[in-house]
Amino acid sequence: MIIYDCEIVCGIIGKKDKPLPMIKYAKGWEDYKGMGISVIGCYDYGSDRYRVFCRDNFADFQKLIDTRNIVVGFNNYSFDDPLCKAHGLEIPAEKSYDILVEVWKANGLGPKFQYPTHAGYSLGACCGANRPGLGKFGDGAMAPVDWQRGNIGKVIDYCLGDIYLTREMLELIIHNGQIKDPKTGKMIKVKSPI
Repeated sequence: MIIYDCEIVCGIIGKKDKPLPMIKYAKGWEDYKGMGISVIGCYDYGSDRYRVFCRDNFADFQKLIDTRNIVVGFNNYSFDDPLCKAHGLEIPAEKSYDILVEVWKANGLGPKFQYPTHAGYSLGACCGANRPGLGKFGDGAMAPVDWQRGNIGKVIDYCLGDIYLTREMLELIIHNGQIKDPKTGKMIKVKSPI
């Protein structure tokens, strides 16, 4: 089993944002090819280590996917899996497990985001509710800006931080079968990948 997270090269302009000078942007959230992949962070349970993949070793990430039975992410069904596919990396649907989708399902919600019912379940919110004091290490919207400005280490550090948080959530789900709902504070049963 592995946990993974992707960061992108080109930014996405939010509804209230203005483009920053000298920064390249994708056409929107569906422009997976135009986003590019700057880094893929991964935790591999098989070797008990964190790994980093960039353009020069994306093939090694594919080999890892091919040898593991479960590929875990947070919002990977809607973002990371199709982003990888647009860049020639195939994550078979039968291996893919999305913590965010499973949290939504545990609350009786569908697998696709709909505002406002599906809002409030970010990785930071879920971790904050279940591991007080543990939260996001930065802002994902800044990752492509930092990458383009040459702050490579900062982006890799941010990505590995998200892997760490995702692993914390996964461990709670595997070992307890439940987590605290970040919106209600009540315990909810979440389907485990194993």
